[in-house]
Amino acid sequence: MKKGLLWGLLAAVLCFSSVSEAVQTRLVIRAHSKDAKFVGTSMGGARIVVTDSQTGKVIAEGLTEGGTGDTQKIMIEPRTRYKSIADGAAKFETSIDIDEPKLLTVSAEAPYLHRDNMVRSTTQVWLIPGRDIDGDGLILEIPGFSVDMRSPGTLALEGGNAVIPVEARIVMI
Repeated sequence: MKKGLLWGLLAAVLCFSSVSEAVQTRLVIRAHSKDAKFVGTSMGGARIVVTDSQTGKVIAEGLTEGGTGDTQKIMIEPRTRYKSIADGAAKFETSIDIDEPKLLTVSAEAPYLHRDNMVRSTTQVWLIPGRDIDGDGLILEIPGFSVDMRSPGTLALEGGNAVIPVEARIVMI
């Protein structure tokens, strides 16, 4: 009886004293325009920055790449829990080598092509070794519009009032 207890105690000590190995853990991040579609390559993508929340060190950064997604799934069909809405939509994908849970700060700035209109959205997430965040991934919502001035026109006076014809392309980010 004592021998079995001793072996059990030894096994427990070995389990808790073993050195944990770092594991590649996948992280997919998408930028979703509020009440619209995903921020894709056509808008220059969204600039993604992943930092270690404790140290502030940048772990990964890049642009989302791909299309804006399926309009039917994103904007028309009713949403249900666990149903993917991001099939084929733009994403930033990285793998992070971690050996313990890590709190990450993730930010997305979009639209990258129209920097005068960029909006930043930030969130935090715990990344657990070996527990990929993939599929639709982590989705950050980007509110606002992108305004692309087409023609500021010329100044003309009409009855003492300044008239400035303006032509612009305005789309949801």
